[in-house]
Amino acid sequence: MTLRWRPTALGRRSGWLVSALFACTLALFPPGVIQRADLLLFDTLEPWFRAPALPTESTVIAIDEATLAAMGRWPWNRAVHAELIDRLTAVGVSSIAMAILFPESAPGDAELAEAMQASGRVILAVAPHAGTATEGMFELLPVDTLRASAAALGHVDVEIDLDGLSRRTYRLAGSGQPRWDALAVAALRHPGSGEPSGLNARARAGLQQVVQRPLWVRQGELLLPFPDTRGRPEVVSYYTLLSRPEQVRRLEGRTVFIGATASGIDAGLATPSAAHGGNMPAVEFHARAFEALRSGLTYNSAAAGLALALCLTVISLAALLRPQAGTRGKLLLGGLLLVPPLLSGAVLGAFQLWIPPASAMAGLLLGAALWFLSVLRHTQGSLAQARHDADATLRSIADAVLTIDEDARVVLLNPVAERLTGATLDSARGTPVGELIRDFTDQSAVVVETILACLKHRQAIRLPEPIAWQAVSGKHHALRLTATPVGGEGEGAVLVFHDVTETLAITARLQHEATHDVLTGLPNRALLLDRLHQALANAQRRGSLVALLFVDLDRFKRINDSLGHYVGDQVLQVVAERLTASVRSGDTVARWGGDEFIILMDHLRDRSAVVAVAGKLLDLLEREVETQGESGLVLSCSIGISVGPADSSDAETLLSMADKAMYRGKLEGGSRYTFYSPEMNTWSRDRLNLEAALRKGLGNDEFELFYQPQIDIRSGRLAGLESLIRWHRPGSGLVRPDLFIAAAEESGLITNIGEWVLNAATHQAARWSADGLAPVPIAVNVSVRQCTDMSVVDTIRHALRDSGMDPRQLKIEVTESTAMHDPERVAELLHRVHALGVGVAVDDFGTGYSSLSLLKRFPISELKIDKSFVIDLAEDNDDAAIVRGTIALAHSLGMRVVAEGVETELQLRFLARHGCNVAQGFLFAQPLPTAEIRHWLKMPPPHAQRAIEGLQHARAGAPGTNGDG
Repeated sequence: MTLRWRPTALGRRSGWLVSALFACTLALFPPGVIQRADLLLFDTLEPWFRAPALPTESTVIAIDEATLAAMGRWPWNRAVHAELIDRLTAVGVSSIAMAILFPESAPGDAELAEAMQASGRVILAVAPHAGTATEGMFELLPVDTLRASAAALGHVDVEIDLDGLSRRTYRLAGSGQPRWDALAVAALRHPGSGEPSGLNARARAGLQQVVQRPLWVRQGELLLPFPDTRGRPEVVSYYTLLSRPEQVRRLEGRTVFIGATASGIDAGLATPSAAHGGNMPAVEFHARAFEALRSGLTYNSAAAGLALALCLTVISLAALLRPQAGTRGKLLLGGLLLVPPLLSGAVLGAFQLWIPPASAMAGLLLGAALWFLSVLRHTQGSLAQARHDADATLRSIADAVLTIDEDARVVLLNPVAERLTGATLDSARGTPVGELIRDFTDQSAVVVETILACLKHRQAIRLPEPIAWQAVSGKHHALRLTATPVGGEGEGAVLVFHDVTETLAITARLQHEATHDVLTGLPNRALLLDRLHQALANAQRRGSLVALLFVDLDRFKRINDSLGHYVGDQVLQVVAERLTASVRSGDTVARWGGDEFIILMDHLRDRSAVVAVAGKLLDLLEREVETQGESGLVLSCSIGISVGPADSSDAETLLSMADKAMYRGKLEGGSRYTFYSPEMNTWSRDRLNLEAALRKGLGNDEFELFYQPQIDIRSGRLAGLESLIRWHRPGSGLVRPDLFIAAAEESGLITNIGEWVLNAATHQAARWSADGLAPVPIAVNVSVRQCTDMSVVDTIRHALRDSGMDPRQLKIEVTESTAMHDPERVAELLHRVHALGVGVAVDDFGTGYSSLSLLKRFPISELKIDKSFVIDLAEDNDDAAIVRGTIALAHSLGMRVVAEGVETELQLRFLARHGCNVAQGFLFAQPLPTAEIRHWLKMPPPHAQRAIEGLQHARAGAPGTNGDG
């Protein structure tokens, strides 16, 4: 009988767990050997998985050895470049990217600038330049004369990888901040436009000069394909184009890159293909980057998290497959070793995303080695368990503990101390404690002095202030040291380093929260007011300006109501980030409360900077916002601006002015910025007076309902009445609703006014019925605010109950825009109204953006065509077509059609011919008070009857037609 050995479950799992941790560590903190391996794998895999490229459209005009031999020593008079640019422009090349630096003035600059200006498609190079140790990196820009004539500027910065080869550049780069497009990006973005944009435009305007900054910043990695023959641009000698002008014609429509290839003036770049053909000229590198961008073949390096996921995936797969000992298990592990590069290659080809596989492969190799050694761990299980128990005991001590002898040399340190120092017990034993800790804290001298005092005086000493400590991992700690002597004279001591980092962080956080908003991290009101007072004082002293931008998100309440406050909070955080990114580093962005933010801009010379920032804010906030679980949210904002001390030197007054300006802009439609002006105070007072008068009017019964008749087109009978509110405002006479409804909506009074209208209309209908007058349906308009509150259903129910009115004689009218405001909520509300037996009509149909699928979900019995389409029926074919289509649509959905604004018999005939059911307008009557409408309830007046009779005669006299058209 053959016995087959199988490793224990612990052996199988622990080996792969260790390899997973090892691979994850390599993925998160890749050493040089892993990085070099990943670069080699990229060069190997990319050509195999590369997607097809577009035919090349770029040409390198090379300043080669032949050109130098013919034209003489470099550099030449820049008029030579001007001549070439003129020829290229004449044949219509797309863009001209010059990979040549012009940092200093030289002969021929004027001719070159004139040629560039005439061309409007020349892109010049910007390069990083290392200054002195104090200067850092700065930008090497073209001279002013040439920069002003360039269509754009593009940086020629190229990254050199760990293996010394160049594979990538960056979409944006610059000194201090990434302001310049890459030369290839600029060539692709500005083909023949001649107009700079973005940051290059600001450089043209003189706002960006050569500024020395400490860092060269890059953004937007562009990892390029392996430089094989695919994607290689055409190369033409510079001298050939000058000496043989006919050769220029074949460059029509192409993008050209001009640069040096001669070895004497261009050292070239070492690329992955250098082993086969030497260094690549820099101009060819940028041309290849251009072709890669055109074909969508630039790659991005994946975040460490994806490399981590790849490691965990393949190692988890190996652990789940449980390879057995023997040849089969070895083959399986060998096959698994190919999975990481193949997965990386597939993702590279499909998504242009490079996930480095070397760490996963190293993890698999380690896992395989550990798996083969699991038998040894199995035989040593008892020892491993003992070590595990001992290690758990040591690790249970949360503080770093070191034991020293009488000479202050290390005797013992626990795992926490090992992590802080990066040293093992074996390597640290016998080391002077000062030497052990000096690389991790600048206070090592204080620590050693405390230890020596403890050993000398044989008493416990605790340092009053924490020690600043940087662990091997780079993490910063705050440690409180206690040194306690052990035993008697001549013996050592125990050092305990207690980590108080979190305690100090909590204290700092509490201090921060006192002056900052918890949700967004922005300064709160208290800190903003403090900075505003200081800014105003400085502005008055220096003669400068201070601007306050009061930013209020438009219709933000809809996000909270429909998506929840959790999504609303995420949106506010995104808004805070965008606001902060849009202003200068010295400006203050504060959260005022709710969906309101305030930006404080200081040290201003005029208002132009404020206008630029306000426009930028509107653009940023109108971009889509993505939150967890939601995408495609689009915001807008209203911005009120006040400027001090021009508007006021008082902080509170300046804030009030910005608030008023914002409010005025919101009333004018929102999504705009508005500067404060003195008349806003008068306007605000008038608005407040109007709201106060409305409240008083409700209490003093100053409102009255007028009624406009609706006539059945076929029979000529009264088909219904629309109730329309009027206000007898003392001192102003009869006020139409369009002059006060907006104020009622904003102040919330519309709910009380709407309730009054419902009660007044239903009770009036009941009184007419009691007087023996024939009942007709009465339509009552419902506002947007009423539709957001389900309590309007109870209001209708109580009005019907109290008046005794037949529910079938009441119609509720909502405008099309109101119905589309919150379709889900409005649909539920209208169904509840319909359940009461009350009819539902859509008013002003055609003026909104309703969806037919949503209209079908509403219990609508009537569509009202807006009068704007009825007025020009006879002259405007578009209006006529809309009216015909609306009638046909409504009838197909089983709805009755009412046309508003009917003023002429010609309009009435058109509506009758196309099957409109009911007409309403001045042809029959204006809105009438209750006393006059009683006559209509008895019998329509003669002029209305004549209009219908004339219509009927017209029908009878039209051969071959019937009443419906």
